[in-house]
Amino acid sequence: MFNNVTDLITWIEAQKRHSPKVSMEKMRKLSAIYGNPHEGIKYIHVGGTNGKGSTVSFIKGILRAAGFNVGSYISPYVISFNERISYNDEFIADSDLLEIGNYLLAKYPMIEQQEIELPTFFEFVTLIAYVYFSRIKNLDFVTLEVGLGGRLDATNIVTPLVSVITNVHFDHMNVLGDTLEEIAFNKLGIVKPHIPLITIKNDQLINQFFQATKDKHADLILVDKQKIKNITITLEHTTFDYGDFTNLKVRLLGYYQTENASLALEVAKLLREKYGIAITNKNIYEGLWNTFWPGRLQVVSHHPTILIDGAHNLDGMMRLTEFLKAIKGEYYLKVIFAVSADKAKAKMIPLLDQVADEIIFTRYSYKRSDEADHLLDYSNHPNKRVEENLNKIIEEVRQEQDKLIVFCGSLYFVADLIKIFSDN
Repeated sequence: MFNNVTDLITWIEAQKRHSPKVSMEKMRKLSAIYGNPHEGIKYIHVGGTNGKGSTVSFIKGILRAAGFNVGSYISPYVISFNERISYNDEFIADSDLLEIGNYLLAKYPMIEQQEIELPTFFEFVTLIAYVYFSRIKNLDFVTLEVGLGGRLDATNIVTPLVSVITNVHFDHMNVLGDTLEEIAFNKLGIVKPHIPLITIKNDQLINQFFQATKDKHADLILVDKQKIKNITITLEHTTFDYGDFTNLKVRLLGYYQTENASLALEVAKLLREKYGIAITNKNIYEGLWNTFWPGRLQVVSHHPTILIDGAHNLDGMMRLTEFLKAIKGEYYLKVIFAVSADKAKAKMIPLLDQVADEIIFTRYSYKRSDEADHLLDYSNHPNKRVEENLNKIIEEVRQEQDKLIVFCGSLYFVADLIKIFSDN
């Protein structure tokens, strides 16, 4: 048992991250010990490689605009551990986190008596979320983000109103597989019998998606990127048309946010049409506009213009560089990059080479950071260098009023940056 939340979080963070599993049986047994707190809740379950957090936030924004009380479970967090679990606009309180954490630990002897393996890090945090949401009296919905993959993810014991897969790209191949088809197999594990699936149309994987939903007698609703039109990208907002909806506007920047917003819009339409949930078109417009999600093309300074972005895999980097090419214009673009050692840097860094006028390679504070010298070796840019002192870099770029400055890479890097810019 813990007397303060800091010690509890330190203990949680030290737990084993993964354990081999072939089914959801362990998570179901663990939840049963705590009274199956995941049951009786209306979930929107969101998986995918990139865009899960933004899509969860867009869905939450629409539901909040419609007057509903919404819980959210996301990962990873950016600044505070408590960000993982929220109700409406408030993160879980330290007192609730501590009380529920100790409640879970109090039943560890029962888990051991039943010869069940103790929870991993993510299983423990997911159980906290289930218990927390089960105790909220006026809860209407929970937007639930998949942690990793889907098929064997700790969130996958729920039966949602609708499942969402944002996209399928290469990431976590050591767990999910080396081909898009293998990764899609894991993502499609969240499809439940007779529960609709909403996803971005992917021509390469479309037959796999059709078969998976057909096998579960589940409707498949596709967002066709060809129907997202009249996109306007600025450093302030993104506007676009989708289907019958014209001049949709979001504060989240980048072409890819039009896809995430369109997914959320389709979720809202399905909730309205299939379940009779009162969501108006006005709620959709307001909810999309009011959505904020930190660390994704986030403008942290206007003088000079400084953006931060957690592009930590190949697809994320492709989306970031697509945006930078669109808005670069006459700007001199200076990029500062740091990423985890296990990421696809050999493919990511050449994309930065193509768009940046200057690149600084650095590292972040967490132990998973790759060495800046290693990153430098992957770049063929004529104007590149290493600087590991992040505060020195920030002091330097603050003086460069005529440049567009982009810090990008790992979400751990983003967390360091948000803390620094918030303090200043």
